[in-house]
Amino acid sequence: MNPMLILVVNPGSTSTRVALYEEGRCRNNTRLEHSQAALDMPLFPDQYRLRRDSVLDYLRGQGLAPAALDAVAARGGRLKPIPSGVYRVNEAMVRHAREGLQGQHPSNIAVVLAAEMEREYGVPGFTVDPISVDEMDAVAKITGLAGLERSSLSHALSMKAVAKRASKELGIAYEDARLIVVHLGGGGSVSAHRGGRMVDLYNSDQEGPFAVERAGGLPSLKLLDYLEQRGLSFGEGVRLLSHEGGLFSHFGLRDITEMTAMSQDSPQKRAVLDAYVYQIAKGVSSFLPLFSGAVDAVVFTGGAVHSAAIRKALEEKLSFVGRLLWYPGEFEMDALAEGVRSALLGREIIREY
Repeated sequence: MNPMLILVVNPGSTSTRVALYEEGRCRNNTRLEHSQAALDMPLFPDQYRLRRDSVLDYLRGQGLAPAALDAVAARGGRLKPIPSGVYRVNEAMVRHAREGLQGQHPSNIAVVLAAEMEREYGVPGFTVDPISVDEMDAVAKITGLAGLERSSLSHALSMKAVAKRASKELGIAYEDARLIVVHLGGGGSVSAHRGGRMVDLYNSDQEGPFAVERAGGLPSLKLLDYLEQRGLSFGEGVRLLSHEGGLFSHFGLRDITEMTAMSQDSPQKRAVLDAYVYQIAKGVSSFLPLFSGAVDAVVFTGGAVHSAAIRKALEEKLSFVGRLLWYPGEFEMDALAEGVRSALLGREIIREY
């Protein structure tokens, strides 16, 4: 019997991460970089074709025909609101990804690619905990403007994965754990986990703490005036807030280590990093009422958690909450592969989108 082979595809804002998992272990992984000219193209059809071809080239470089795969594990994008879990890619999912049902995002490309590989080579496609996972309490969606609800869009794949790791480390079933989980990368999310669900969250695309390149929550009236004064279209405003905001708007770069070095000689830059940490701590603390102040742990993950300076600053701000757990880096590729493998082995329910 041949070993189970799963191709994991995770498109990001500047690159596409791909990996081959054999019997649950990562056999090879790489980051396919894309030119700025390619990234300036529309996601569909132009960017999609380029990224698809680069993934197929990767497989050829590994000496594999696509038909040799057992499954494709695709990062799920801004799809319709759905519960956490493993989903088989279908026509409705592909349609929602192409049209950007809840907004365009590079990860929308992955499920379309998975569907094409199934159509062309007979390889089934799946996604796990897409960006649009929605387990929020109804009360958490209500805002101060009738007809405008908060959305559940987040780094669900990353946060669910580390929430389960943290629960195991704590010796608690995930369904019984009371956790606040923070993802700190180019974007950022803060989520409250109770009863095995993300019952509330912030995503720096729209609200909450600002991130490396996301503006986070902003004064609404001042934002309207800011956009109007600069004559920015809706699309230009979205790009500014989601790709050119946050720390990038203050430093002109996206590397936390470089920012920390710059801040040593600049009180103004140091104040911005202080504000970054302050807003994260404030976002975490705002969820404490959901747990009557008692949580099992606050869990941190993402690329920015590699920074010892950021960890130290967060520890100083949040030590009063209780236990802090750190999982630097990304766990999305492992989580995608493991979720799909578990589904193929019958250990995980395959949900219908």
